[in-house]
Amino acid sequence: QAWSEVDAKVCLAFPEIYDIGMSHLGFRILYKILNDHPRTLAERCYAPWVDLEQQLLDHGQMLVSLESARPLCDFDVVGFSLQFELTYTNVLRMLDLGGIPLRAVNRSDADPLIVVGGPVATHMEPMAPFVDAVVIGDGEEVTTELTLLWVEGKKRGLSREERLRELAKLPGVYIPSLYRTELQTDTGFHVVAQPSEPELPFPVERRLVKSLADFPFPTESPVGGPEAIFDRMSIEVARGCTEGCRFCQAGMIYRPVRERDPQEVIDTVVKALEKSGQDEVSLTALSTADVSCISPLIKQLVEKTAPERVSLGVASLRAYGLADDLLEDMRKVRASGLTFAPEAGTQRMRDVINKNVTEAQLLETAERTFSKGFDKMKLYFMIG
Repeated sequence: QAWSEVDAKVCLAFPEIYDIGMSHLGFRILYKILNDHPRTLAERCYAPWVDLEQQLLDHGQMLVSLESARPLCDFDVVGFSLQFELTYTNVLRMLDLGGIPLRAVNRSDADPLIVVGGPVATHMEPMAPFVDAVVIGDGEEVTTELTLLWVEGKKRGLSREERLRELAKLPGVYIPSLYRTELQTDTGFHVVAQPSEPELPFPVERRLVKSLADFPFPTESPVGGPEAIFDRMSIEVARGCTEGCRFCQAGMIYRPVRERDPQEVIDTVVKALEKSGQDEVSLTALSTADVSCISPLIKQLVEKTAPERVSLGVASLRAYGLADDLLEDMRKVRASGLTFAPEAGTQRMRDVINKNVTEAQLLETAERTFSKGFDKMKLYFMIG
């Protein structure tokens, strides 16, 4: 959309290099939602690699968006997706390179709103001095609400502090500057203790999209220039997980389980392949094998994609419960290997972390996998 024809301009900023950020599903979803809305537009920005960062500094240039090459400080809202704590410093560097004051208290009425979301946003106190707003939970509904409320408040002449108070009334939005924290002596963590004003919500409830059908998965999105690390079309088939692995943050914060309609997934895959030109599709979920319709879904996808020799990947499988006919169907579509996640190398440790798989199941799955013609079996392990 044209910059001059919308009320709100959002920069979706990913605090990692382009090669990594281009593969992120959440970015694709929010990018479509904001650009489909008649009053908003979204552009993208990724963290520069160290050589480009130095070039920007040497030449006095600012970090800009991909689409229109505008600096971050020109946008109404800059939203960061936080996937890992180690990207915190990248956020600060991007703010600095983008011409935005690092600390929230130093930002003026003219500066953009700095909002963060993602799994790491569930405990935001380490970054609280640097962010204006935090989205807790799913972002599909609240992103547009927050963006429009922010720019409408500016049009009404409200100060930055007044607009932040309005945002705090939105379900799922936490404004760090409006809450007091205290140090927990037993954990050493700073935690939110109480709001600074009695009318503010406490605790801030997680925002939840009850039905994924209300937000169809994008069938089109920007096609990468340089090759991304996951250079394929990834489709979310479910959100949430029924397993209870003790180490897994995602399995807790994305509950309850919500599945996409199988026909919607099939239609999305077909349209996405036509529009992207890619020849590899990955069905993603925290535990794909637990998706209730996974077997008939794969069968139908095989029928649709096999003539084009499209490769089909299914991530996060359990090492048990895969029917032989399902393995045979997957082999028809150029699937060279399967991915399983035993996580730990001994049965004792798997029991400790509540990873419900035995060594016998792993060996039996490996035997069946290779007997069906697969030449690769990937195993995920955690160390430390």
